[in-house]
Amino acid sequence: MTYEQAQPRGDSLAGVAPLPASAAGRRERLTITQVELFRVCPPLQPGILPAGAAPDFDVIPKYIVKVHTDAGIVGLGETHRMRGGAGNQSTIRLHQAAEALKGRNVLDFNLSRLELPLPTDTGAFECAFYDILGKAVGWPVWRLLGGLGQRCIPVHYWAGKGLSPEELRALAEKAVALGFAGVKMKRFNPLPQALEIFASVSPKLKITVDLMGHYAGDFLPVVRQLEAIGNVLLIEDPPPAADALDAYGALRQQMSIPIAMHLYLNREGVRGMVKAINAEACTIFNLGAGNMAEFVARSYLAGEAGIPVWHGSAHELGILDAAMLHVCAAAPNCTYPSDILSHQRVHNLLARPFEMQDSQLAVPEGPGLGVELDEDAVRRYLVE
Repeated sequence: MTYEQAQPRGDSLAGVAPLPASAAGRRERLTITQVELFRVCPPLQPGILPAGAAPDFDVIPKYIVKVHTDAGIVGLGETHRMRGGAGNQSTIRLHQAAEALKGRNVLDFNLSRLELPLPTDTGAFECAFYDILGKAVGWPVWRLLGGLGQRCIPVHYWAGKGLSPEELRALAEKAVALGFAGVKMKRFNPLPQALEIFASVSPKLKITVDLMGHYAGDFLPVVRQLEAIGNVLLIEDPPPAADALDAYGALRQQMSIPIAMHLYLNREGVRGMVKAINAEACTIFNLGAGNMAEFVARSYLAGEAGIPVWHGSAHELGILDAAMLHVCAAAPNCTYPSDILSHQRVHNLLARPFEMQDSQLAVPEGPGLGVELDEDAVRRYLVE
């Protein structure tokens, strides 16, 4: 029911539009009646990881979660990667939690601190519950998270570590052909060679270099070479280590390329952010850890210090990527290219692909997450 179709009620406040009769809290209570789980693993497209390399994260399955309610509203969720088969403890706990949720009311959960009946992948159910609540009141998830900070989210392509120079060139050419403004790359040695390859494909291509706290050899002379090449957007987690805040602060004073931090936050969360801000250790945060509400809250904390952020990820599928788009949309300072990468799978399991223009993704429209599953694709990529 649209805003215009909502009928006045005697208990409405003056000047405030009444809720439609079907809104949550009037006739139904959004009680969970069933939770469906689908174990899936769409592989990565060729060229993202080195050819001939041992199987990596791309072969570890995930679960698609469908939470059904007595209102007829279905919420979609997605777990992180889960190793092992039916006898794995993580898998057993996921199924037990899904069973224990039957009869519970979505409205009774605090989504900013979601506590499930049993410990499991909380993020999948958090995502599904936000989807349900958004559909129930006719709001997109970003509105539930505080409001719209931006409608389009910058995104870049991604390159795995261990690619050969020839593979790196092919990946750079594909990124340019797809319309991406930059690439996030994992470790490559020698690093200047990789940056020169990207520059030779397109001098406009900006590169985020993720060193994961390590680099073989003396790093500062390498920085001078990268500065001369001129196509590095930022360096994430440079050496010596992600928690070496004094060393990071000193390094910042000696280089013109911005420094971003990620690994340190995963261990200490907000406390780590505060320490890094006080030490002036970085100019950007990769906020990939924590739940959806925590991401927005941490983004505002960084914003108060004048620090922009981006959303990290782990090559999710379309449902979690949709959730990331909504949280990025609710964070006004999430202005650096986020790792929203389901497009690098052979299929992200969504019925409609995300719309990219000028290396930006538009936040899905519609209530809840604003996405639907491609049921045929879910069946195609089921893992026994």
